[in-house]
Amino acid sequence: MNDEKLPFALHLEELRGRLLICLFVISILSLTSFVIWPKIISLMWINDISMIYISPQEAFLTRIKVSSICGLLGSIPVILHQIWKFIKPALTERERKLIISLGIVSTVLLFAGIYFNVFIVTPIVVNFFLRSSQPTLKPLISISNYASFLMNMTLAFALISQLPLLMMLAAVLGLVNFHSLSKYRKITVIGIFILAAVLTPPDALSQLALALPMWGLYELSLIFIKIIR
Repeated sequence: MNDEKLPFALHLEELRGRLLICLFVISILSLTSFVIWPKIISLMWINDISMIYISPQEAFLTRIKVSSICGLLGSIPVILHQIWKFIKPALTERERKLIISLGIVSTVLLFAGIYFNVFIVTPIVVNFFLRSSQPTLKPLISISNYASFLMNMTLAFALISQLPLLMMLAAVLGLVNFHSLSKYRKITVIGIFILAAVLTPPDALSQLALALPMWGLYELSLIFIKIIR
């Protein structure tokens, strides 16, 4: 009986060890982000905005929140590697090659989506709102509000960055094809705008800023699906 339970116990022990590695890396990167907070805030903040905090604890709690998120995002390659090492023995050679390819593409798309939002989309959206306000009004934006806005947009772009990979994978598995995706394009576009409204803050510009890139990724994925099939 003990011999039958041993493999499962070993799997649990290995899983525990890999989870501890992930938590350790997340903690180290979060702590590092906390220490280099001034550099992080200079990257995420828009020029010509007065940075304020309203409550005594707001700046400190925002620093912890953003540092934790940065630590988690920075740990994604390590987390994926630990997942890979855990499931690798149970996979065939073909499955291993497929998962390695998917993992690399997914990671590249993820960080590309994050970069695109943090350094391109969010600055454009925020600057538009600032320029659209009354000239006599001075923007005093709370650091927690801005950080929440940026994190929500970043999460949304991180999610939609996986759309090409999911569509290509579905096409390779035979779940969809170019003709079926083209046939329901209008419905899909409507769904994209609805999803953008759910994922972004409740303003039309933020929704549009997410929906248009998502639509573009959908059309680009269609082209690739047509080529490979």
